[in-house]
Amino acid sequence: MRKTILIILFVATGVLLLAPPGDAVVEDVIERRFDTHKWVGLGGLSFLKVGQGARAVAMGDAYTAVADDVSAIFWNPAGLTSVRGTSWTASYTKWLVESSFFSGAVVRNTGSSRGGVIGISVVSFRTGDIPETTIFQPQGTGQKVSAGDLAIGGVYAVKLTDKFSFASRVSWINQKLYTKSVSTVSVDVGTLFYTGFKSLRLAMAMKNFGPDKKVTDTKFFMPLYYNVGAAAEFYGEKGGPAYLTVAGESAFAADYDLRAHVGAELWLRNLFALRAGYKFNYDTDSFSVGVGLKYEIAKERALTVDVSYSDMGKFFSAPLRLSIGGSFYRKPPQPAVRNP
Repeated sequence: MRKTILIILFVATGVLLLAPPGDAVVEDVIERRFDTHKWVGLGGLSFLKVGQGARAVAMGDAYTAVADDVSAIFWNPAGLTSVRGTSWTASYTKWLVESSFFSGAVVRNTGSSRGGVIGISVVSFRTGDIPETTIFQPQGTGQKVSAGDLAIGGVYAVKLTDKFSFASRVSWINQKLYTKSVSTVSVDVGTLFYTGFKSLRLAMAMKNFGPDKKVTDTKFFMPLYYNVGAAAEFYGEKGGPAYLTVAGESAFAADYDLRAHVGAELWLRNLFALRAGYKFNYDTDSFSVGVGLKYEIAKERALTVDVSYSDMGKFFSAPLRLSIGGSFYRKPPQPAVRNP
């Protein structure tokens, strides 16, 4: 019975991941496609496509099947079933053209029989003040224009079997540009499956699924993303003195061609990590690198610090990311032992 449920859920998720955007948007895309495979500009809320968390980005965004900490909430929420107790993370990204991202999340394992995990996430994007210009005053009006984006989400992850996890996140999203703003709701769905062949795991994630929106006379669709990935330890065992994790995945965006991500992470004594990754079929993104440090304060408490650098070609300065996080859990109470 469990195997049947597992197969049904895996197939159903695959069908969702292959589902196209709304018909009206598809027709609009086809009409405006011309002779290119790229539809950049037809999708909205683009800030949702920017990766959050230095660890995942340092691995070239090849994180869908790796997701095993609190940052999984942004990539594949099914990976949250690996979290013990309570975990939190906060990240800062120095983004393009003096803009920046702030993101954070807190998740807690409920201790249920199926390892249920609940949590919340926040992503904030700020551009800073932008000088206002008009057709008649191209040098500026002397006023400033503000813009910003915000996404707040709630997640629930659960282990359906000892090898298969499923999760969903629902987010409220708001985008504001000067006097105009738009709000909507999106849904993320993720699965994580341990195959039983050594440490190989497979994962799928659908992110930013939601209704088409319209601002004034401009219609746009959500920045829908489909990711299918695999990961395994090529050297050592997870949690051992030294181990190397290698991951790869495909990434299909509703406004772009199929892309691919590959990445690797080397942990030494479960204390220090080296990471690197590469992204294929991007106009600007290419390689990324990063480091991580984990410090165990006590057996049940730990702090993490991660830093990443992403190359954006010759036209943009490289974004820098800094993430800090922590985790703690309480041991279950031990039954009293009576002396004979």
